[in-house]
Amino acid sequence: MKFRHIQVDPMTPTIGGMISGVDLNNTRSEDVYEEIKQALWQYGVVFFRKQALKPEAYIRLGQNFGEMEQHEFFPHIEGHPQIQLIAHQGTDAPETDRWHTDVTFRKKPNMVSILRITDLPPSGGDTMWMHAGAAYDALNPGMQQMLEGLQADHDLPWHFRRINANERLAQRASAKSGMMVTASAQECKMIENTPTVTHPAVITHPYNGRKILFVNSIWTKRLLGMHMDLSEAVLNMLYEWVKKPEFMVRFRWEKDSVAMWDNCATQHYAVFDYAPHYRAGQRMTCGSFVPTYNPGAASSASTGGQPSVMRQLLDTTRMQAASPREQQAVEAIFSALESVDLNAVANAAQRR
Repeated sequence: MKFRHIQVDPMTPTIGGMISGVDLNNTRSEDVYEEIKQALWQYGVVFFRKQALKPEAYIRLGQNFGEMEQHEFFPHIEGHPQIQLIAHQGTDAPETDRWHTDVTFRKKPNMVSILRITDLPPSGGDTMWMHAGAAYDALNPGMQQMLEGLQADHDLPWHFRRINANERLAQRASAKSGMMVTASAQECKMIENTPTVTHPAVITHPYNGRKILFVNSIWTKRLLGMHMDLSEAVLNMLYEWVKKPEFMVRFRWEKDSVAMWDNCATQHYAVFDYAPHYRAGQRMTCGSFVPTYNPGAASSASTGGQPSVMRQLLDTTRMQAASPREQQAVEAIFSALESVDLNAVANAAQRR
């Protein structure tokens, strides 16, 4: 896609684009926001430098990707619960110290995440992203076919029990307060009351139709329809597969850098190599999607990772504002249209 209002420089052949030529604090142009959105669907993750975002501009940017998650119960900018404050002192590894897609334990994971780093360690603290569409494309056809017929359980309590999260939360709170405390009832209730959800192991991207490998090493518990031992072996193989450098981009943060990633199409990994130093930022999550699989969708081998001609007719802004039922109906229509062999139809018409 050619961009008229922004400049986008690819960071690798597979994933990542550096956007320049825009001041996010001052722009209100719908054309600029639309091109940022299209760049995100194309590159999986996009980056900006030297963007000291004011809360109002941050929220204005996020609104283009759908409803923003509220963080009333977590540290956030005063008066702006959409902007979560995240910080890590570097005393121990975070609970998400693995490759993962955010919150796939939800029926509708968030679509887009935006992160601005405000405090950096002297060195280290990079973040890496990988494109799960590229990882799927590189699998052999037999493995693709097997995975396309499978469902996977994603589970929040299972992961947090696995890492003994209650004890770790208590230790963190104790260190902060200087006295022995237990994990808050709210934190424990949030973890334990989140039910297991099931998603396809391969999904179709809702905006460009690309097939995406949709399992990750934090939240995916097992593949359904096969013995647990075989499920574990297949998942472990896939977790190693997605670590191939060919699928990745690594971003070195600078103060007031901004990263925006497509949470449907990517996994990410925050490199914890800066202990005992401090790292902090502001994060916002926007929009949501229902992970679904369309057997007729094309991989990037035939589409070049771009939306089909038909999908380019979609008004993505209106799609984001539509209800989930409306989005599913539109997706079903486009999926049906894309499954039609137009060349065969044209040839048949010529023979009549």
